[in-house]
Amino acid sequence: MDERWPWTLAPTVAAAMRLYIDAAETLSREAVLTSERPGSSPLRWAGTVLSDLMSANLVTYGEELVWERCAGEVRHTARLRIDGTFLLADGERVFATPSAVATALSGKHHHGWSAWRRTSDGRFLADLRADLRARRDR
Repeated sequence: MDERWPWTLAPTVAAAMRLYIDAAETLSREAVLTSERPGSSPLRWAGTVLSDLMSANLVTYGEELVWERCAGEVRHTARLRIDGTFLLADGERVFATPSAVATALSGKHHHGWSAWRRTSDGRFLADLRADLRARRDR
C-alpha cells in the first residue's frame, strides 16, 4: 500500500465499528428485557458491573449520570435503571455497560468508567468502583 493506506482502510474500520456498536446495543436491549430485578446484572463479565455499585449503595436507581465531551461542548446524560443499565436521555436506548454507551455515542471506543460521572457530586464511576474494591479488600 502507498501513503494513502489510512484513507483506504478507514471505511472498513468504520463499518466494523458500527457492527460492534449495533451488536452491543442489541445485546444490551435483549438482556434488559429479560432482567429487571434490583441488583441483578443482565450481563456479568469478570470485574465490577453497575449493579454491584447499586448493591453497595454507591449509586442508586434513577440516578443521573453525565458525560461531558470536547471540553464540555457536548453533554450526554443517562439514568441508571433498576437492573444497573443505562437509559439515555432520549428514553429509547439502553446499554449494559458504561463503555458500550460511551462507544455508541462517540463512534469510537471509550473507557466508560472514566467518562461517566454522577451528576449529584461529579464523582466518576471509576472512583466509585475503586471505593467498592477498597471495601471488598478490607
